[in-house]
Amino acid sequence: MKWQRYHTIWLLMFLGWTIAYTDRNLLSPIAAYMISNKIAFFAVVANPHALAGLMSTLFFAGYMAMQFPAGLIGDRIGRKPILVLSLLWAAAGTLLTGMLAFSLFGLLAARVLTGLGEGTYYSNDRALISEVTPPEKMGMGMGVSFVGLGIGLVGASVGGAWLLNWGVKLFGPDKGWYFPFYAMVIPTLLVAILFMILLKPDRGTFFKPASDGSFAPGTPYYSKALLEVSKYIALFFVLIMAVAYGGIELGMSAVGVSICILIIALGIMLVIMTRLNKQVGAVFFNKNLQLVYWGALPTLWSLWFYSFWGTKVISDAASAGINKSAVTAAIFGLAALVGLPLMGKVADIFNRRGYGRKPALILAMGLHALCIFGLGFYLYAGGTSIFMLGALVFGAGVFLFGTWSVSFSLVTAFAPPALMASAFGVWNLIAEIGAILSPVVSGVMRDATGSWVSPVMLDGALMVLGIICVALVSERVGIATNASNQQAAATKEV
Repeated sequence: MKWQRYHTIWLLMFLGWTIAYTDRNLLSPIAAYMISNKIAFFAVVANPHALAGLMSTLFFAGYMAMQFPAGLIGDRIGRKPILVLSLLWAAAGTLLTGMLAFSLFGLLAARVLTGLGEGTYYSNDRALISEVTPPEKMGMGMGVSFVGLGIGLVGASVGGAWLLNWGVKLFGPDKGWYFPFYAMVIPTLLVAILFMILLKPDRGTFFKPASDGSFAPGTPYYSKALLEVSKYIALFFVLIMAVAYGGIELGMSAVGVSICILIIALGIMLVIMTRLNKQVGAVFFNKNLQLVYWGALPTLWSLWFYSFWGTKVISDAASAGINKSAVTAAIFGLAALVGLPLMGKVADIFNRRGYGRKPALILAMGLHALCIFGLGFYLYAGGTSIFMLGALVFGAGVFLFGTWSVSFSLVTAFAPPALMASAFGVWNLIAEIGAILSPVVSGVMRDATGSWVSPVMLDGALMVLGIICVALVSERVGIATNASNQQAAATKEV
């Protein structure tokens, strides 16, 4: 097979996802270590799992809030400046996390800022893949480029635990957990530089201001992109931190704080979308797209249950150390190497044979649900085999990651090409509700019950609801993507 330009784009997006997911999930092995050893804030709180879950929730509150604005800005200004700025912001946020880790509120603020910056990546990444990928390879392209997510989870689980061990040896148990955040800054910057060099603009994609104030084709316009993005980041940062600080000071539970933040973020997004109804109504009020969006919510819930708590689930069940549990939990991330390309290929085959892509999505979600319930019953029965736990987690991961290859392809089938980034932004805006609530709700349930059984079974029940949403999608069989995307692939960013 001859190497094509779209293969280069797939590879770049793969690297972007790898580094982004490593950065954002470093807190998982670190939190597990701090809870087990009663380090810093976790030594003085009654509900340590809830506090750790709140840290993750605040990251995803920022991440979710930027999904739609970033897509809208990318559709208007172009993909490259937003993607590059997202990676640079991730590096700055990760550095800031290490610098402010001594303070609970400083750490929370740094995670919110990191989430806001990284939240600009997804909608523009998926839109770019849809623009450069041939329609008949859409499922494969969406899958292969997204495999970096799984590699990043492995990097955070295994590499994060390794960096944590080094940090503890060098700086002691009280400050050694800062070290992984500092260590990830340089690789994140290197990937951002690669994007600047290799992601070259082409005609008809990037824009710069014309004399009349409108936008005309030109080179990547970083200053304009930074200004537009920063407006939203500043607004959401103030709101999220005000609610978090106020809620904690008033003695609200972690779940209560999370729900308040979620309501405010969704309320602001609804106001923005209502005001821009003429421009974005086609991607927000489309019935099929809405069903795809809400069907994706349980998949993000599941992702961030296993990504954030996987190490602790295995550690508690198998009575294993953090390092051994982290390596076993990393199997979940490795499942992306199988699930994403596999189900992308299956969806493309189903579509070519006239079945459409929806059956492939239902198949992946159904098999994932079976693995989840299997894990729940195994934990309920008192299972302790680390090998059995690893096998169930790997199976769940294969089919969970596989859902996204198909779900992304369905978005490209229903969304107008001119609003593709906006459509993916809404997809992640809604799906990230699961990411916001999953770590903290699961942590609270673990503190309340002393077991991981109920959080796992809740995860499975939500996946069943997601399957029902997808089953209601009315797919026109044989659609690969919007027809005009074929023309766009030849003229958009390459």
